Amino acid sequence: MGQTKKKRETDITWSHCESVPPHRLLVKCKYCSHSCWGGIARMKHHLAGTKENVIACPTVPEEVRQLFLKLLDDKEKARVNSRML
Repeated sequence: MGQTKKKRETDITWSHCESVPPHRLLVKCKYCSHSCWGGIARMKHHLAGTKENVIACPTVPEEVRQLFLKLLDDKEKARVNSRML
């Protein structure tokens, strides 16, 4: 449980959203106040504007959108590379 808390503190996404107590998988965007179930993973797609199982944030700054698009792309590349090993 300690490791999960540490990861939450270091994930950059938490500076752009917040958890809605008492539900740890319900998170709210700090830009548009949209709440979505699915936790931090779905919020990353909301902020990136990928529309993958969540609506795109209409008010996120462009540099934040680009940051999350790159983050998701890097994650996908790492997943593909790990499968090839």
